[in-house]
Amino acid sequence: MHDDIGMDEQTGGFSAAPIIAAAAAAGIAAFLIRRSRRSEERIETPATVAAAAWQKAKDEDFRREAVSTTRDWLWSRLLPELKPIMLDLLQGVKELTDQGFKRAEKAVKDL
Repeated sequence: MHDDIGMDEQTGGFSAAPIIAAAAAAGIAAFLIRRSRRSEERIETPATVAAAAWQKAKDEDFRREAVSTTRDWLWSRLLPELKPIMLDLLQGVKELTDQGFKRAEKAVKDL
């Protein structure tokens, strides 16, 4: 069976390839962002960054877009991954509940 999360079959741990690829992608993205900002050459203080972040957080359209994007990601990516886990958990709860009811039924019959 093919392992999608990159487990190394010999050692049982994670393989280095996905980690290296993610680090390289992050480095390239950081380089491109830095190069695009080089022409601006502005020095920002923590106060100005915080003020800009607060203004962005108060923007109703930004919040609506963030909620929409998060909801779409949850429905398209996260829930399909969690579905088998949730079904297994429900099966375990069902088994424990059935055992509890059997014990309760036996206790009532023994009265």
